[in-house]
Amino acid sequence: MGLEVYQRKRDFRRTPEPKGKVLKRNLRRFVVQEHHAEKLHFDFRLEMGGVLKSWSIPRGPSLDPAEKRLAVPTEDHPVEYLKFEGHIPEGNYGAGEHMKWDGGAYEVVGERSALEQFEAGRLKFRLQGEKLRGEFSLVRMGHWKGQWLLIKSRDEFAAPGWELQLRRPEDERGAEWLREQGGKKQKRAAAAAEHKAVRRVAPPENVETLPAKKVFARGKLSGNVNAEIDGAVVALTNLDKLYWPDEGYTKGDLVRYYYEIAPHLSPYLRGRPLIMKRYPTGIGGKSFHQHDVNEAPEFVQTAAIDVEEGREVDYIVGGDRATLVYMANLGAIERHPWHSRVEHLDSPDWVVFDLDPENVDFNIVCDVALSAREILKGVGLESYAKTSGSRGLHVYVPIDAGHGYAEAARFAELVAGRIVGDNPEVATVERSLKKRKSARIYIDHMQNARGKSVVAPYSVRPRPGAPVSAPLTWDEVRRKKIRPQDFTIKNILRRLGQKGELFAPVLGGGQTLAGALRELKSR
Repeated sequence: MGLEVYQRKRDFRRTPEPKGKVLKRNLRRFVVQEHHAEKLHFDFRLEMGGVLKSWSIPRGPSLDPAEKRLAVPTEDHPVEYLKFEGHIPEGNYGAGEHMKWDGGAYEVVGERSALEQFEAGRLKFRLQGEKLRGEFSLVRMGHWKGQWLLIKSRDEFAAPGWELQLRRPEDERGAEWLREQGGKKQKRAAAAAEHKAVRRVAPPENVETLPAKKVFARGKLSGNVNAEIDGAVVALTNLDKLYWPDEGYTKGDLVRYYYEIAPHLSPYLRGRPLIMKRYPTGIGGKSFHQHDVNEAPEFVQTAAIDVEEGREVDYIVGGDRATLVYMANLGAIERHPWHSRVEHLDSPDWVVFDLDPENVDFNIVCDVALSAREILKGVGLESYAKTSGSRGLHVYVPIDAGHGYAEAARFAELVAGRIVGDNPEVATVERSLKKRKSARIYIDHMQNARGKSVVAPYSVRPRPGAPVSAPLTWDEVRRKKIRPQDFTIKNILRRLGQKGELFAPVLGGGQTLAGALRELKSR
């Protein structure tokens, strides 16, 4: 890190800009400069590592969380640039009028330093300026190397519809910039109008409609029927289609299961965007993921969510029994909720560790899960286990919704490293199967990111026997008398009657990561 590139681009005999030097101190200051160069743009600079890390933002920063602004990184600038204002003469790099638009101090959000977050490509900070206040994120876009997004968090300083005001709107470049922004605003409005809203569909009128209790009182479900569930009419079709050939389980069996398990499963889906993986011809046929829904019945809640700049996706939002049954009728065998709810999309409610074994006895998976629990207890956190419904175990750590995904991911990474350190012969964080040593349990901590998901408790898995992701007691894990395939759509309700809601504490939150992160980093 240094100022070599900055100094090489400038002739300081001809430009009033400061030559500067790398400083040893860091006061965590920021500046935003209105730069009337050949193209008017805004320079966004954060003090770290003795210099100003800098980005060019064509449309300027915004207090509107919906307005994700492209930020193109430029060379490091000297800290003296915090106070620089003036005219850079023609023929020099960056020629044009340069003026301070906003500035002040900033705080880093999370346990990692600003430089660590910068290197990781996700920097979260809180600005204390005159115009810009509250939390922001700078996120490097992996698919567009060299470009970042500046995003305002949804906090008390967020201002939907906020519009940037120029310091000098009257000059030629300012007027041109304003005309361009007006045109872009019209285009964005037109694009938003063209964003296809979810089409609402009604159940077929030529099919018998019955109360749900009557429908599910039948011994074997077949054909087509409309089921009235909690005031909503759900169209059920092709119920005799075979989904698990070896067991003879049909689509009707899947639909019945989700109807019956709904009171226990729904709390883990309520308010969360759901990712569907659909198996229209059963577990042996082709499947496909679906995030965006084009149509849905009136009773299905959906939410249009920004997934990247200029692109929205309509997700189904979980929560009620009718929606659970509707999704089962679509052939969605599993339930994959986000870790956060629509009211706080950027703040997860839990952190998850997926212990995924490859050629490892399940008893050893249990040992590693117990090790994870002890590590978490050692930093003051309670955790809860469930079978994945496939081969391994999931360990959940409920947290308060005040943590961002970056903080949760950093915590998960540190804990995963500790798990591997305590179990080096069997555990790994190596994601690549080719690079991974044989007979290892992959400690997958990478799912703790916005838009990622882990299968919900009580969700069915598309595997032989129709296994279910089942909450466990730690005593069951310790005694090692259970296997993931022990729990299926045929016995999980009986187990619930015997054991009760083992996973309910996961919904309670009440745990913060700050102390745990300090403890983990100190070790």
